[in-house]
Amino acid sequence: MNRNFTIHFKSDMPYVKTVVFKALRFLSESVPKLSQDDIAELRLVFSELLYNAVVHGNKGDINKIVRLEIEIKNNIVYAYIEDEGSGFDYTSLIKQINDEDGLSESGRGVKLAYLLTDKLVFFMPGNAIHFTKKVATHG
Repeated sequence: MNRNFTIHFKSDMPYVKTVVFKALRFLSESVPKLSQDDIAELRLVFSELLYNAVVHGNKGDINKIVRLEIEIKNNIVYAYIEDEGSGFDYTSLIKQINDEDGLSESGRGVKLAYLLTDKLVFFMPGNAIHFTKKVATHG
């Protein structure tokens, strides 16, 4: 069974925590017995990527919107996050992620998302990202 969740919110930091909460509630309701490890990892991934969209993408401009779409299919989470910013050179960030020593402090959130998901893809011009993560159930 496929389940979908979509939300648009203003680029204001207090909304990030609320949206992460709503996304995790949707995931918990959609995947009964979702593992606590996956909940914790997804909380971190959504928090980091939505924070980046608000702060770095939309520069905290509350007149700009961040969009989050989630689909669940066969215990795989498909998520898409897009901001209204002009984008950035994500190719250099990807090179830094793959280089053990070369990651600056500003790229750590994306590196965590990269490590905690199965696939992470940026879209041109760098203002949208998609990730997939296979989730486990317990019990």
